[in-house]
Amino acid sequence: MATKSRSTLLLLSAVLAATATGCSRAGASTAALPERGSAEPTLAVRVAEPLAHLDGETARATGELRSKLQATVSAKVAGTILKVHVEPGARVRKGDPLVELDPATLVIQLDQARAARRLVAAARANARAELSRTRQLSEAGAAPPAVMDKVAAGAEQAEASVEEADAQVRLLEQNLRDQILRVTARMKNVGDYLVTMPPTPVATVVATDALEVRLSVPEGLVDQLKPGTALRGRAIPGGAPFDAKVTSVGAIVDPQTRAVEVLADVRPAAKGGGVLRAGGLAEVELGGSAAGEGPFVPAQAVVHDGEARFVWVVDGGAARKRAVKAEAVTPQWARVRGLAGDDAVVVEGMAGLADGTRVAVAK
Repeated sequence: MATKSRSTLLLLSAVLAATATGCSRAGASTAALPERGSAEPTLAVRVAEPLAHLDGETARATGELRSKLQATVSAKVAGTILKVHVEPGARVRKGDPLVELDPATLVIQLDQARAARRLVAAARANARAELSRTRQLSEAGAAPPAVMDKVAAGAEQAEASVEEADAQVRLLEQNLRDQILRVTARMKNVGDYLVTMPPTPVATVVATDALEVRLSVPEGLVDQLKPGTALRGRAIPGGAPFDAKVTSVGAIVDPQTRAVEVLADVRPAAKGGGVLRAGGLAEVELGGSAAGEGPFVPAQAVVHDGEARFVWVVDGGAARKRAVKAEAVTPQWARVRGLAGDDAVVVEGMAGLADGTRVAVAK
């Protein structure tokens, strides 16, 4: 019985070995099992065709409010600040004192100049008397011409010395009056020493009732603006409304931003509150759908790559990188050059795209 079982096991092993060998030979002569599918994954995107016009949209530009009249005040004389009469942001008028310098040094210099003037005045009086006596002797023939000439020259020098001393006294008296700077970010404090060469800035005086806005307008929109064009805007933040009138349109396009500088005078709107401050930001409406001809695409569709701009276009089920020239006309829209009107521009799902990526357009 044991022998029969052993024979059965040996037969079964031989059958299994033959089966394994057969499989091995079949594998060598036929194709390998198919591998897992290696097709490129498809990304879902949303697309939109460029718009020829922006119906109901308003082109806007952001700029800076600034004072038309601004001056930096410097000291005419050197000295140490003794007193500051204003604080930053204070309102001042012509003649109001800003800074007062310590007059002690100038007072001493003025006393010295006045004493020197008295000395030369006494010397002049003596020279005049000597000239009168020498002239009488010369007329009597008792003084040679050389002596007369020398005395006359001395008298002339004495007169010039007095004039020079008078000028020095007047200069120091004026400097003493200039110890109080009159005409507002303050730049200097009590105890600071001011010099005249180079001039030390003391304060900045800004006219708050004469404002203008400096705008950077895309080159595609600037042609609709002319000196005298009326605009509306608002301060950012705060929203204080204002009216503006274009005074200047630049003649040069910035090669980096492709924008033109535009200046416009600003006055608060008749209706509406809020305060307009020099140095603040402002948003100005440039016009309605007259913003110009397209094509226009949503601003998020434009990808920035350094100074270059491009969009993704779906062509034949694949994403293609398309270089364009783009300029923002509103916060939501950009005007582009380099697209056809029926191009399918990717507006959502740009993340992970590469040139040739297979995409599926989401409905």
